[in-house]
Amino acid sequence: MSDRSSWESRKLRYWAECSGHSRRAGLRTNHPAPAASPAQTRLESLVLEQLGTSPSLCAHPFGIASLTSASTSLTLHIDAYMGLERYSFPEHCLNRLLPTASAPDNEKDVPGIPGLRVSGIEAGGRQLHLHLHMVKDPGQAATLVLVLPRGLEEGWEVIERRHRHWCEDNGLRPLWTTPHLDPVEADYLNAYPSLEGSQARRAAVGSALLRRIALFHTAAAFYRVQCWDDADSWKIDARTAHPRALWHDQLLQRLCHPRWGLPVHVAHRFCHCAEPNAPYQWNHTCAFYFDGHTTGKDDPIYLRVHASPEGRNYDWQIKTLRQVGAPEDWMARAYSQEAVQHHDQQYQAGLLR
Repeated sequence: MSDRSSWESRKLRYWAECSGHSRRAGLRTNHPAPAASPAQTRLESLVLEQLGTSPSLCAHPFGIASLTSASTSLTLHIDAYMGLERYSFPEHCLNRLLPTASAPDNEKDVPGIPGLRVSGIEAGGRQLHLHLHMVKDPGQAATLVLVLPRGLEEGWEVIERRHRHWCEDNGLRPLWTTPHLDPVEADYLNAYPSLEGSQARRAAVGSALLRRIALFHTAAAFYRVQCWDDADSWKIDARTAHPRALWHDQLLQRLCHPRWGLPVHVAHRFCHCAEPNAPYQWNHTCAFYFDGHTTGKDDPIYLRVHASPEGRNYDWQIKTLRQVGAPEDWMARAYSQEAVQHHDQQYQAGLLR
């Protein structure tokens, strides 16, 4: 294989791993994860902040099965359910993303993303595509498309209408169809200028992470990942069922790839996984501190990988992930064969029904 063919193959593999698409789909852009425009970057950073701490397990990290990115748009193919009770993940997305105005005595609070609007629901079929855009930055395109998985009985029109009724019944005023920035949103943004500036400084890292979110499913073996902006850096908290926190080095290589990764490197590493004689116990945590290549300009990331923090019994996690449709090939990588066998035996014995 020529050097160019090998390079193209590596680029295609990186694209497939960070997008969640099959390599057979083909690379659609020159860069596996193209950078977003400034307005799009801010939107995507807020999306990651809102979806990064899902309250329960989904089939994929943050409920995102795959994505397609361009300079001024991002398309997210989302999971159908979250949690053992199979709550609607699309409705959770609307609850977290779409802005509302709170009760009159607390009008300064704006749940959701201020300025995010519903552009429309794509006609045809079961209306699987929900188009969103920002009105906060006039003249700067920033769009988001949420795609439902096929097979759901409800389309976006029904889900959006039910969410609207829930907001109205709970004293919240929906803002996502107003054509311009609502005064409540403007007051909220003006009331916290330091927060707005702080989020803007870390937006590039948040956007870059979101565009590579599938790496946490394809290049690692974490059964749960949470991510949030703590006003200092992006914190990533991952949980693994392996006795040692394996797979994290492959993820680090992808995140810090010199050509296609984020403009960061691992500055401090607290990990003994590669040391065969190092003392080890369950609940072990590996920690990685990132710095930008240009100190003071790039915001850092902090990654924690917990090895089995919830104990050695993974019956609840395995049952939940199967309920929400997690891929079996990924399950086989995320959990040891013994853990899956123990779950299946418990289920067959009726202990998990």
